Amino acid sequence: MSLNINLWDLHVFETLAETRNLTACSRQLGVTQSAVSQSIARLERLFGVMLMDRSHRPLLITRAGEILRRNSIGVLQEIRRTVDEVRATEIEELPMLRLGLIDTFATTAGPVVMKSLSRRVENLQMWSGITPMLSTELLNRTVDIIVSNDPMTANPELERECLLQEPLVAVVPKSEADRFMTMTLAEMCAALPLVRFSARSNLGQTIEYFLSQRRLSPARTMEFDASEAVLRMVSNGLGWAIATPMCLLHAHSSTMDLAALPLPTQTIRRRIYLVYRRNELTPIMSDVIDVFRQVIATVIIPRIADVTPWVDLAADLPASSVV
Repeated sequence: MSLNINLWDLHVFETLAETRNLTACSRQLGVTQSAVSQSIARLERLFGVMLMDRSHRPLLITRAGEILRRNSIGVLQEIRRTVDEVRATEIEELPMLRLGLIDTFATTAGPVVMKSLSRRVENLQMWSGITPMLSTELLNRTVDIIVSNDPMTANPELERECLLQEPLVAVVPKSEADRFMTMTLAEMCAALPLVRFSARSNLGQTIEYFLSQRRLSPARTMEFDASEAVLRMVSNGLGWAIATPMCLLHAHSSTMDLAALPLPTQTIRRRIYLVYRRNELTPIMSDVIDVFRQVIATVIIPRIADVTPWVDLAADLPASSVV
């Protein structure tokens, strides 16, 4: 069989296999639906097998298609890495870089990261969102790198670096701080309503797991995606919350009438990861990782020490991130 395989056709097939939708695939690639269909048809003629079952919605990948997808991922990644390296030899500045950051990280560290990387990257783009949205955007190639709570270990084509581990903390109205300091976790849940982070968020899921492990299920009365909304409810005496030091920074908690306390039981830690595609952007990834680690060590940790002085985040950092 001829090895005259069109790399663009492979890229189209990879994208269609991810989206399972002709319209979404064509929109993502910036081509017509007819062009997508022609690419798939060329591959099917080349291999002599059906790669997609078009009778289903969403589209189904055949067994042959799954084999092609699994084996072509590495080929395309290697080609993209090579292109990046070749281009990097001809430019002094780094190529375009698209960053997606969880909201808590974007508002606290984003400006410093943006300023530092903009001196090294020719075209830098940054936006924020909740973890599930960022994970989808990384897989869809809308972004190149994300900072999130999800290491995405189910995706072997991705690499991840743990940037920070932070404990869960109790956040209570300032007027209730002395009373809450002597309570058990169960007594806290009974004393005031728990203001929850949305179960759509990774943090919300982490907190629910923490409570379920201790057989606690406070009534669901208030639930929000944003840290500021959660902490505003607490500041106004409407309940208490389980959050993290980064949430306190994100919500500008120093302007609110609340207090942060250690939880009265051993807690799990929320990990924040830098996640990116393996063998891509290799000329710049070490620089990017260094920038994020420097920002955490010089900006984030000192600010967290101000709002939760009992938390020793430096002890929770990966060894390579302590500077």
